[in-house]
Amino acid sequence: MVGVIGEEQVIAWLDGKVVNDVQRVTDDETEFNIELRLARLPLHVIKEETRGPIRLVSNTGFDTERTRNLMESDEDRNELLTRIGPVLAVTPGFYTFLDGEGTSCEFTDAHSIQLEHRIYPDGASRQAMMEGLMSLATAMRYLQNTVTMLLEARQNG
Repeated sequence: MVGVIGEEQVIAWLDGKVVNDVQRVTDDETEFNIELRLARLPLHVIKEETRGPIRLVSNTGFDTERTRNLMESDEDRNELLTRIGPVLAVTPGFYTFLDGEGTSCEFTDAHSIQLEHRIYPDGASRQAMMEGLMSLATAMRYLQNTVTMLLEARQNG
């Protein structure tokens, strides 16, 4: 049986050559919540219950006026979903479209995309955690670059 994985163990597993700006987030609803940056992208490592999974969470927002305009156009929104869909499908874990209040919604109402990968106690290791974090960061960067590319194409086209 695997022992309880605590905050100190998770912090010790972080690769300091890849991960930086590690901060503990005070949160009464979790065992721990660690915010960090990987490739300048914010991610969270969260554990809600003592014997529960470690949640790796990222959020990519459509938070600029230009991006909101892209999301309001049916054609542009469909193009964006066509381009990002395959990456969302192969990124470990699952994704959720969130509205402005952080509630799950359809893509047409999305203000952000949350990616989440869970590591359960029997599979918890430094390797599993770092692979999960790097996969989320790679997907986030792809999403951001795709939005930027579409915005530039619309501006120049």
